[in-house]
Amino acid sequence: MVVYIIGAGPGDPELLTIKAKRLIKSAEVLIYDRLIDKSIINWAPSNCLLIYVGKREKESRTSQQIQKEINEMLLKYGYDKHVVRLKGGDPFIFGRGGEEALICANSEIRFEVVPGISSFNAAPAYAGIPISHREYNSVFAVLTGHESEKVKSAIDWSKLPETLFILMGVSKIREIADNLLNVGRDPLTPVAAIKWGTTFKQKTVMTDLAGLSKGIEDLDPPIVFVIGNIASLHSKLNWFESKLSTARGKKVVLARARNHIIESEELMKSYGFKPISMPLIDIASRDFNIPDLGSFNALVFTSVEGIKRFVEKVDISAFNGSIFCIGPKTKEFLLKQTGINSTIGNKYNSQGLAKIILRTLEDGAEILSVRSSAASETLLELLSTKFDVTEIFVYDIIQLESDPELIKGTDAIFVMSASCAKSLVKLDQNNFKNITVVAIGPETSRFLTIPHITATEYTLNGMINEYLSYLWSERK
Repeated sequence: MVVYIIGAGPGDPELLTIKAKRLIKSAEVLIYDRLIDKSIINWAPSNCLLIYVGKREKESRTSQQIQKEINEMLLKYGYDKHVVRLKGGDPFIFGRGGEEALICANSEIRFEVVPGISSFNAAPAYAGIPISHREYNSVFAVLTGHESEKVKSAIDWSKLPETLFILMGVSKIREIADNLLNVGRDPLTPVAAIKWGTTFKQKTVMTDLAGLSKGIEDLDPPIVFVIGNIASLHSKLNWFESKLSTARGKKVVLARARNHIIESEELMKSYGFKPISMPLIDIASRDFNIPDLGSFNALVFTSVEGIKRFVEKVDISAFNGSIFCIGPKTKEFLLKQTGINSTIGNKYNSQGLAKIILRTLEDGAEILSVRSSAASETLLELLSTKFDVTEIFVYDIIQLESDPELIKGTDAIFVMSASCAKSLVKLDQNNFKNITVVAIGPETSRFLTIPHITATEYTLNGMINEYLSYLWSERK
């Protein structure tokens, strides 16, 4: 078998390569680091062994100890498994990918390297800072704050080029600034500190070399530092944070289930929105007969609420069949609650779920679908063409009245489900003037009789992306 050492890119999942995604979707073992976006992990198949190897907060193990464990895992699984070793950025740029490749080579384990977009060029690009510009530089250097003592002592600070990009340098950045000042660098040399580059949390702090030497507040990794006159282009070319700024302070109504509001609000606040809760549905558990799981080939979950209520009464730990979930949230919740991995489709709706099930199971398979009594019949209709489907209704949806007062003065409404859409459209359409309505996906969109836009990725992050792109394109 083969160990694939893959770069996951700088943070934005859309910057991952097509080859990387293909290999992740067929992995048997996935060994991943701390800063890997959850949506990327969700591409792994249900039978994939997921192994987190990032350093947790307050962990006593050193980086060397963790690396030793990673090396042991490569040896343990590399001979007979399809192993994906998923690393942030590019695995061969300050990522110990070379060391891990040598472990494989020295142990006669076949391996491949899949390059990723490195944060050293991606974060500056998203901050409007070119790596090179003929009026500013013709050469640059990339440094790391985590270099070995042997390499560190070999750096001649006086001979480095004017433009420097520094990765993993938070703990050493004042020392690096002092070294540059000590060899005569101009204290007024522009410096950009780019936090969480390429993500919704990106923020660039500008200073100069003298200020960097004194220290910058709130310097928590991940940060890419750019030192040099080219950093000054941030003020003119800062396209991504300008795009993010179009949404900062926007009042957004979250139309979703009552018990899911808090989680959504916190996420929206972290991106600079002012969320307003509008619960449009409530969830009521219902009694159901405990099924004999041994008579089914597959379990299908279409919501977090369904999983929550089903696993409270049914032990699925010994189930030997396939388990499918409608999207990343359901997959993550099932994994957290039971430790069981599951399969999701490329599209997080009934059609996408049906497509992956139709492709995976043999004709005539017995399927148990766990859902609400109000769920769409689309999934049942699609699956019934080839399978015997049994449905269990584990909860009811109670529609709540829309409050027109909550909508007044808002900029956008995020409609999180078809049930919420049904409640919302009962209001007079005049209430929606000058408000951007965003549907989480096509199934929700079907029930919106008011002008709206629809997310292409059926998640809250997908809705935020769609709204940002809409604001950016409509900006005058």
